Amino acid sequence: MFPWYGVMGILLIIFAEFTMFLRVQPFMTWFTPMVWFGYIFSVDAMIYMLKGSSYAMNKRLKFLQMFLISISFWFMFEIYNRLVPFPGWHYLNLPESRLITFAMGSLSFATIVPAVIETYELVRTFHVFDKLKMRVKIHPNRLMVNLLIVVGIIFILSPFVLSTPWLWALVWSGFVLLIDPILYIFHDEKSVINLLKRHKFRIIFSIMLAGYICGFLWEFWNYWAYTKWYYTVPILDNIKVFEIPVVGFLAYGPFALEIYVMYNFIRLLVSKRVWGIGNF
Repeated sequence: MFPWYGVMGILLIIFAEFTMFLRVQPFMTWFTPMVWFGYIFSVDAMIYMLKGSSYAMNKRLKFLQMFLISISFWFMFEIYNRLVPFPGWHYLNLPESRLITFAMGSLSFATIVPAVIETYELVRTFHVFDKLKMRVKIHPNRLMVNLLIVVGIIFILSPFVLSTPWLWALVWSGFVLLIDPILYIFHDEKSVINLLKRHKFRIIFSIMLAGYICGFLWEFWNYWAYTKWYYTVPILDNIKVFEIPVVGFLAYGPFALEIYVMYNFIRLLVSKRVWGIGNF
């Protein structure tokens, strides 16, 4: 059975689209958080209908945590965007009130992690990559794991001093390289290194596909929105998917991995003790 909140989610998407195209204030200003909350609840309801369990129905604390983690997660990237030599985006048609802008931004940022995680769960429900067979042998060792951590630190610090639009490639990959080895050291089965080691490529590809699905919807809905973001990175900016340069769109897969890794890192920190546990 399709839960009632899924119906409400679909109706919220329709309402957001309707009021945005008719330019009805204040709803068109709040289009992005409305449409994405509608998406998250409708996808969760679809997962529940297909699997008999979902975050909103059976894991409500984790469901709430995803929204809270997402806000802090994206504000970190907003700091990057303010401080690096080549900002990646800016916003158009924000409310005049800073308080309202902060509230609207927080609600919008709150949807990023849940959107990707819920979409990943939906992709896994359809078993898209279950027949994929890749026998790549990966044997992580102390040197490899420590090297990844060092490279990750370099990547997340370099954008503050580099003067190149390519710095965003370091931002989107640096946190994966830094945090995922830490997850692996502390026996986290969801670390990407662990997934590669156990040949769980279907999970990795499902996460990346979720990133591209969300990326397409982010750009599709942002293209028509009144209050929106606009990209400023001058890399192949004449080839676009809606308003994002194609290079930026291709980054949505790795970006989803970054969200997955950072979410599970925070989950590790808040769910169990990490001292005295390690792979080495």
